[in-house]
Amino acid sequence: MSNYNPNTLNRIGSITTGVHVKTGVLNNSAYLTSGDPTHSLFNVYGRIRILGLDVEAVTAFAADLTTVKFTFTSTTPSVGISDISALSLSIASIPIGAKVKWLGTAVNTAPAVGATQAHIAAFSADTMDVGHTNGIGVISKTAAAAVQGSGTCRFNLYYLPISEGAYATAIV
Repeated sequence: MSNYNPNTLNRIGSITTGVHVKTGVLNNSAYLTSGDPTHSLFNVYGRIRILGLDVEAVTAFAADLTTVKFTFTSTTPSVGISDISALSLSIASIPIGAKVKWLGTAVNTAPAVGATQAHIAAFSADTMDVGHTNGIGVISKTAAAAVQGSGTCRFNLYYLPISEGAYATAIV
């Protein structure tokens, strides 16, 4: 048992790894589909600096050859969709605890697909700023190639607020 108050531990975590926002546990057959591939994950208010962004296998994924990519859409002001990453390699059969991780600023870089639950926890050496001062936007994921037939997942965002009052919230 820790000698620190849970609030103190949360604050230390925010300082060292950024603010962590996560979605609920999502059913892969509903959220990792190729027929209706885009799902909004996080609202962004103001400008934030992404330190980490991933999809985590809560239960084992099916052997389906699904791919994932991350995007940002600025709604206020209306700027449109910008890629955060390229499509990942297949996320077929990744085990419990494995992650598909965003790797940094090059939008043509595919997220890394972890093959085990023992993954490198370090964030990318690169960061990416999204959003606008006093703006509103959405971080989404797009799936392609095949529907994940089973399993569950959670999306994680680690960020630092850049503009005054900036923050992010989970949509799902």
